[in-house]
Amino acid sequence: MKLGTATSVLIRYALEDAIEIIADAGFDGIDIWGGRPHIYRKDFSERHLEKLRARIEDHNLTVASFMPAFYRYPHSLSSPNLNVRSDSIKYMCESMDNAVILGAPILLVVPDHSLFGQKTEDSFKRMVESVDEVARYGSQYEIKLGLEVLHSDETDMVHTTSDAMRIIDELEYNQLGIVVDTGALNLSKETINDVVTVAKDRLIQVHVNDNNGIEQQNLIPGDGTFDFPGMIQSLKAHQFGGFLSAELSKDFGADPGRALKTTVQRMRAWMA
Repeated sequence: MKLGTATSVLIRYALEDAIEIIADAGFDGIDIWGGRPHIYRKDFSERHLEKLRARIEDHNLTVASFMPAFYRYPHSLSSPNLNVRSDSIKYMCESMDNAVILGAPILLVVPDHSLFGQKTEDSFKRMVESVDEVARYGSQYEIKLGLEVLHSDETDMVHTTSDAMRIIDELEYNQLGIVVDTGALNLSKETINDVVTVAKDRLIQVHVNDNNGIEQQNLIPGDGTFDFPGMIQSLKAHQFGGFLSAELSKDFGADPGRALKTTVQRMRAWMA
């Protein structure tokens, strides 16, 4: 297993500067956030992205994933509004193009929540159709799509590993995988053993953050109640070899370096 971090905690920094901080903190990889000021849609040329990739490699980092900006953003793969949904699919495809240039092996797929009055069955069906289109577009590349499992206060469609597997089984694309989040697991009480038993080799990444077991807080691992040593033991037992990628709250944005270094120190100790 390797350690990575989402660049979203470094929202006050250009990606060039974020790379420096992440490397200095001791991570193995970087999960590139697809929002501004990082890599949103067509903000940067292909040449600029290639230079960023070289900069990442020069700092002995691996691109672990690309994370499109979805949560509370103007994108939805399940909206009943065709224009919104079509634009969101286009955004995912543009994000995939950026991800490939940057060398990301995984593109995160983030579910949202049904609108008031929209039945979950309807929003789920629309999301599956959207993921189908994105996956078909992705067949030209060697990149995986990581369906993220979130807590039920963030999505009513994919809040268990079984929900994610339902999409995978329906679409039958080899490049579809599952990404779980320790913060969401701590709230849902779905164990990592439950996850691995259901997902098997479809589990491709784990986001790490902590909370008090009551609400999603995206704290530094160890500052909440999640059992990280137990999780790591379980993942080792199941021979998981992917990235454990920190996804910390923007509240750490004023001094992200300190929060990231603490995360690395604690995670390395548990992994050892």
